[in-house]
Amino acid sequence: MEIEGMSWAVFWEDEGLPTPSLNLTRAFVYVIHYRTFLIVGNKNETGNYGPKYFNKLMFKLAKVYFPDWIGFNKGRCSYNPELGNRVLRIQKVAEWKLNKMFDNE
Repeated sequence: MEIEGMSWAVFWEDEGLPTPSLNLTRAFVYVIHYRTFLIVGNKNETGNYGPKYFNKLMFKLAKVYFPDWIGFNKGRCSYNPELGNRVLRIQKVAEWKLNKMFDNE
């Protein structure tokens, strides 16, 4: 599992999004962002997840056009406390690394 840039969304290597910040795959950032919200589940811990309505709309649209995408497997799109905690830890480390980088500048 990896974290996508500044959106803090997570994706798996086998999902075919090697560079989600580029061109066509950039649209999937909204999809994986909403999916990350679904995995974490607790709204108190997902306060930084931005325009949920738009992200949810993109998520539903992507499911229509790419229904067989591995990223839509139920285990990757449902609330999971263990996975949610892992995602939050990954995000915390990424935020720490980002802050450290800026502190060193």
